[in-house]
Amino acid sequence: MWSSILVVATLTTAVVQDSARVVGSSLIVEPIGLHIDLPAEWFGTKDTIAWPPSCGHELRGSVDRRLATSRAMLDSVKNAGGEWDREYSAVADSILPFDAVVAQLGPEPFGGGECFGDLQMRVYVLPDTVPPSAHSIARGLRVARSFFPSAEAESRDSTRWHINRLHWDAWYYDYGAEANVEIFTARVRGRIVALVFMRATVWNDRAERDQRFMLNHVRFQ
Repeated sequence: MWSSILVVATLTTAVVQDSARVVGSSLIVEPIGLHIDLPAEWFGTKDTIAWPPSCGHELRGSVDRRLATSRAMLDSVKNAGGEWDREYSAVADSILPFDAVVAQLGPEPFGGGECFGDLQMRVYVLPDTVPPSAHSIARGLRVARSFFPSAEAESRDSTRWHINRLHWDAWYYDYGAEANVEIFTARVRGRIVALVFMRATVWNDRAERDQRFMLNHVRFQ
């Protein structure tokens, strides 16, 4: 008696996870091929913060924490605490899924609320089917208003990006400033790339300058 053996081979396509790394002075996100040049001042090995802290845009903390790209470092900034960062974290997480974050970058580590004059940037890579919607922006606005009722939201388009901005007057005891969460999104190769900038509007414009620098040095290869 002959036995027939039917072998069924199931071919599965490997899912390539989105990942980011810092190479030289640039952030590279693969496989989408996103390159962002980062401010030169962010690449020091020693703290340059004065003591006591001036709450300006100075360098502090270890490189792997302030230029976070590993999953362990990224997970450590989820649900951040402290003044400023607590609200930034809650608002961003209510609009975009945290699991899609591939980088959290700034001149100091995110979380803890030790300083408010620094710029923080998150990079997300999302499926093309889930861009930030009017519903998610409205949800983020409600979260922002739960902290500061002055929060407002607005949107506009540029040549490359759709831009959503949420801002509010943040006040902590005896000091404060305008807080901003700006979300720049673009469709690229069947995906959504979102750059989220978090900063206060203060007398020192270095945070705004660094944001402009990075936006002017975004390329896809």
